[in-house]
Amino acid sequence: MVGGTNDITMNWDGNGYSASTDYTGPGSTSNISLSSTTLFFNHQWTAHDIQMFVPGSYSFDVSLGGGVPESGILNVTVPDGQLGMHLLWDWNAGLNIDVFVVLAPSSVFGSGTGYSSQFTAYGNNLCDDGTIQNCLFDDGAFGSDGKPAGDTVWMLASVDGNGDGIMGIPMAPGGPTADFNINYSANLTPTPKVPLPAAAWLFGAGLAGLIGAARRKRT
Repeated sequence: MVGGTNDITMNWDGNGYSASTDYTGPGSTSNISLSSTTLFFNHQWTAHDIQMFVPGSYSFDVSLGGGVPESGILNVTVPDGQLGMHLLWDWNAGLNIDVFVVLAPSSVFGSGTGYSSQFTAYGNNLCDDGTIQNCLFDDGAFGSDGKPAGDTVWMLASVDGNGDGIMGIPMAPGGPTADFNINYSANLTPTPKVPLPAAAWLFGAGLAGLIGAARRKRT
């Protein structure tokens, strides 16, 4: 993690999109809003055209944004039991920056050992030696010594979507986030007296969250 911001307010109606064509550029239908008054790398930011996607494979044409000079196709896969969120981000004079995160329900990330389903290609748990600072703790029985308490509920935590050891997935080339993985975590609480559809998966509206950026490893 090289930087981030706290105190994000977000509302989600609990529904999810299921096709790449649901995104058509600025002005697309949206089912999420989020905002924050805290700076990100010393600059104000806004997010818009935010869509939550159900498990599946998606391809987004990043040139549809028409803001920063991004190019190519952003290909992502949302595994079963997880969610994907695509948004356009305005930050530091850059407009319509494409961001996509894959989110694991009921998880947190941080440093520590064990209690994680993140494994390397050789079957070794990435968190075993305690040196990885952004392990995904998702086995439920969180330990002590700095690891999250067992009753901590972070309903959405960014996962390592491409196996590079950094939470988030690589962003589109050409824009200001090209060398970064953007990650996002949120603590959701259902809004009282508002019936949620079955697709909500027990998620609700209203949360405080964290958004951050980590520079990718170069090879």
